[in-house]
Amino acid sequence: MLGEFEQIAKIMAPLAQKAKGAFGLTDDAAVFQHAPDQEIVVTTDTLIAGVHFFASDPPETIARKLLGVNLSDLAAMGAQPLHYTLNASYPRDIKLDWLKSFAAGLKAMQDTYGIILLGGDTTATPGPLCLSLTAFGTIPKGQAVRRTTARVGDLICTSGTIGDGALGLLVAQGRLEDQSGHLLGRYRCPQPRTALGVALCSFATACLDISDGLLTDFTHMKKGGEIYLSSIPLSKPAQHLLEQDSELFATILNGGDDYELLFCVAPENENVLKTIAQKTATPITVIGRITTGEGVRLLDQDNNQVPVETAGYRHF
Repeated sequence: MLGEFEQIAKIMAPLAQKAKGAFGLTDDAAVFQHAPDQEIVVTTDTLIAGVHFFASDPPETIARKLLGVNLSDLAAMGAQPLHYTLNASYPRDIKLDWLKSFAAGLKAMQDTYGIILLGGDTTATPGPLCLSLTAFGTIPKGQAVRRTTARVGDLICTSGTIGDGALGLLVAQGRLEDQSGHLLGRYRCPQPRTALGVALCSFATACLDISDGLLTDFTHMKKGGEIYLSSIPLSKPAQHLLEQDSELFATILNGGDDYELLFCVAPENENVLKTIAQKTATPITVIGRITTGEGVRLLDQDNNQVPVETAGYRHF
């Protein structure tokens, strides 16, 4: 196994070579600048083996998830990805090949989303693998999209499909089968909607990413809402499993790990959604509307209210 500084020089420094202010990860800190008409958006997440991923997961997918969940937060505010820092606490039995594969996963995400490593810290730990990443993005001044700024009458929309990550976790646990591999892939490797987030910042009235479950995350908007059960977009593997067990719909609504965007637009902007979806190659579905009052009402195709619990993931 390489020592700390050898790891940095041989494995991580190449990921920072395009960031001039990273100085090849040879200094105590990094320097970067942004245009005077922009603001910096900052987000951070920690992933721990046994909590957010399985220790036996391929290191490439762990890297993709680590960067993906942070990029999803940037997308939710409409930010363009710029840099990230990585604090990694590795168990002493981590092998060099594991580190190389992990770095390859980071590089793949960097190349896809245009984000570059700026620095970080590397330590050994007697506990489980712990990875903490802080991502930086930029946005034109005053255009960051907030969670709680939707207005009554706004349309509630979502990107992609809902529930794949939660069902993928059940596949990973051996509790479900999915021959397509789609659901496990969605759980292990989120697809952050950064292009959509940037496109939405000029007309979305509110936005957040779905990490803890559709219904639970909607409550963070602090508004009342109606969501149409039949409009919630599902992937074909999810539909197939739901046909076998209708009780899985509760998992789909509350299970988390989607990392899709949940956002609102004024009704007069509904015609813009198709253009944005085509431009960003991202499916968009209108699933409801903002109402007066508090809480969310789930409605069936006959407009009858369906009993629902908002019991998404919680650490405590």
